[in-house]
Amino acid sequence: MAHPCIDSLLSVIDTLRLKEGDRLPSERSLAEQLSVSRNTVRETLISLAAAGHIEIRGRSGCYLRTASTITWESLRKKGSPTAALEALGFMAPQLAACAAERCTPETAQALQDLTARLGRALVHRDGTLAAQIFLYFINILVELTGNPYIALLLRELDGNDRLRTTLGRLDQPRIDVFFPIHVGLLQAIKEHDRERARALAINYLDAFSDLLGFASKASPGARSKSQ
Repeated sequence: MAHPCIDSLLSVIDTLRLKEGDRLPSERSLAEQLSVSRNTVRETLISLAAAGHIEIRGRSGCYLRTASTITWESLRKKGSPTAALEALGFMAPQLAACAAERCTPETAQALQDLTARLGRALVHRDGTLAAQIFLYFINILVELTGNPYIALLLRELDGNDRLRTTLGRLDQPRIDVFFPIHVGLLQAIKEHDRERARALAINYLDAFSDLLGFASKASPGARSKSQ
């Protein structure tokens, strides 16, 4: 399991703008900057070394192994919306299948209400509002899993600045592709049809990425398999 101090230490490394092969500050210096004990710093450095980010050279110190370090903060500010949606797409089929299995009448109503709101946003071709409602919809599916790690990932994706600021007016042909898939997914979840929900979810994120104008990485024939 990742050490809780890793993100803080990675942020310090980013701030120092170290290049590959550069030596990190001493344990004492890092402990002072992070307001933690030297033992905590040492454990964190060992975790980073195990992950391949740094190299520990005995008494010589620790050296940066990778040319750049990715942190949640840097992903929120600079991360590609396409990559964020692709990450969510990897989980979508299982999320949908789990939602179909655990959906309650109350949850089904909440999803239906969001779908109605989404439909209105699409009528007005409002990309920003459509993205917001889409994430609310996905969040309900995540809540049904009861998995805090997936919930954390979704919050980070929701915080992607570029996902919220690069949207324009939506294209009607893409709306005509996406919304029927969304409605079909909703119906599969309400009917507790795990396999249908799973199959539709494979294309759901692909169609949503296309709707927002982001490049899709799915195979050309992906959509036709579930329709």
